Amino acid sequence: MSNDKEISANETDASEQQPSTSRVKHSTEDSSMLSPAVSKVGLLIAVFFAGLVAFGLVVLFMTVLKEEPMKLGPMEEYEEMDMPWITAGIIKPQTEPADTDQIQPNQKVIGITLENKARAYLLAALDSVERTVVNDVIDGTPVSITYYPMESLDNEPEKRVRVFVDEHGSTALMMGLMGTGDGKMKIFCQEKEYFQLGSKVFVWHDTDEDGKEDPDEIFQLADLEFEVMNWEDWKKDHPETDVYLGRGTKGETPTNL
Repeated sequence: MSNDKEISANETDASEQQPSTSRVKHSTEDSSMLSPAVSKVGLLIAVFFAGLVAFGLVVLFMTVLKEEPMKLGPMEEYEEMDMPWITAGIIKPQTEPADTDQIQPNQKVIGITLENKARAYLLAALDSVERTVVNDVIDGTPVSITYYPMESLDNEPEKRVRVFVDEHGSTALMMGLMGTGDGKMKIFCQEKEYFQLGSKVFVWHDTDEDGKEDPDEIFQLADLEFEVMNWEDWKKDHPETDVYLGRGTKGETPTNL
């Protein structure tokens, strides 16, 4: 009798535990069935957002392509404008020998000779408001090349070139671009401003080192003759020449300008 009760109790316990096992198994089956569905939804969401990003990039790209580049007006509109633009000239210009292959035969140069020393300056290297003045020293004599870059290189550039020489100095001039006034280029020399063309330009040398500008320490810069021609022709006439192609160090701007 006791054994029958134990068997009955065991059967009861087993029957009570069976639903729990069934529920666990059912839950596992639901999870395994749900996982692929969740993965598909996640994949669809990822594809959707990737499509949105791609569409946005296409729209942005097409918008940029349709934008027209900024256009400047004709040069005559700027002829009477005053544009303050103070920038120091180039000092310590680097030169290349006559046999360099970095310049084309038909490119224009500004050619000068000083004390039998010939040197050329690539005109295109000065065709920028940031590099339109080159302060050089040739055999101990300061020479400054200036060029007004507001017109085409092919439009009589020789009329916009002026070369200064300091016959009383030995170091590079402190000269640079001052902007324009009345449609003309302005330059500064030390702490004074001048029109590039037509003005008498002066330099002060403090010979007695007292810090005072005495009248006998003020000297007018001389104009040095130059030629504008193709590099091939200049090199033929001056086989020992060297040439400046645009490399150099930016000089200093006077603090009082």
